[in-house]
Amino acid sequence: MTVSLVLGGAQVRLDGQNPRIYAGRDPAACQLAHQDPTLSRRHAEIWLAGDGQTYIRDLGSANGTWVDGQALGPDPMLLRNGQQVWLGHVPLGVTWPINGGQTVMAQQVPAELKALIAARQQKQAVAAAAPPAPSASTSFMLPAEYAYRKQGSNDNGVLLLALKQDTFWCGSSIDGYVEFTATDNETVASITVELVEIHRRGSKEGHIWDRVLVRQGPWRAQNGDILPLPFALRVPAGTSMTSKDVSWEIRGMVDINWASDIENTISITMRNQDIERLRDGLGAMDYRVQDIESVAGGQRFEGTFAPPAQLARDMGVNSVKLEIEYLGANLKVRMKLDRKGMHHDPALDQVFELGRLRAASQPEVNATLKSMLEALLPKK
Repeated sequence: MTVSLVLGGAQVRLDGQNPRIYAGRDPAACQLAHQDPTLSRRHAEIWLAGDGQTYIRDLGSANGTWVDGQALGPDPMLLRNGQQVWLGHVPLGVTWPINGGQTVMAQQVPAELKALIAARQQKQAVAAAAPPAPSASTSFMLPAEYAYRKQGSNDNGVLLLALKQDTFWCGSSIDGYVEFTATDNETVASITVELVEIHRRGSKEGHIWDRVLVRQGPWRAQNGDILPLPFALRVPAGTSMTSKDVSWEIRGMVDINWASDIENTISITMRNQDIERLRDGLGAMDYRVQDIESVAGGQRFEGTFAPPAQLARDMGVNSVKLEIEYLGANLKVRMKLDRKGMHHDPALDQVFELGRLRAASQPEVNATLKSMLEALLPKK
């Protein structure tokens, strides 16, 4: 599935290798960048979902993202054939080559949309001129348990990310704080936090698993303001775990209108309890893990284990391989034996219900893996 996007003179394609992009005016921050004063630095996010549908959402832009005259927020909107999509005053062209569908590329901004954007600008101007919200306080202290911290800064301010720990499990929630300290008088458009996986074989920008618009602007920040805000990011089940090929980080950004944005990243370690239980089960039978790899985005894993020396010698087993795949609420495990002199490696499939797998004791998991091995090994 391929989707073509056009914004002004810029073009980009969405496909399986590049399923998600940012659109806006800053080429350093957006894959689809066009210089227009009505575009924000990072204006909107557009992506191709696993079901082949195309979605868009606004990223707290100053002049809005509009679909058929409706202003979008942080929630996704499904894009369809025949819609009119505008980022500020710039039309977004979307074409689905597989069926010839496309959005309508108007040549001029409709008068109704101009009026809506003008009203939005007036409302934002009033908000930006208003005093800081009560939450902008110098008296608030971050809770002491949020001790894993990192900060980034520039001439406009300091952005601190604070977590309770540096290690998390797939399927969990990451609770933290983002604290913005203004060191200049600027208009802030938004504060966002993202959960990002960087895979050696994936996109160099990483895959964004979750994104939270912590605060929507604009508002006028005064020098010395301190704004602490809590956030919660969701970690999907079946994600890749931290390894030599995979790293994880949380990214925070303060989007400042017409000035340098403040960015910060904090590295975290991601663990996968399902993969670890299978690894430990084979380890209990003296099968030594050689490698466990995941595809970019998780959901599928491949593990190679060296057998006990006696088994390798007596039965010619070079290795045991596990092919693991998440299938909704289930986990499919294919076990294969690599044996000397065998043209076709014997294999056996086992489907685990995730809830039962996680509730089972480690000895119960070990026993299931042992029975799979016994079924594959030649009878003496």
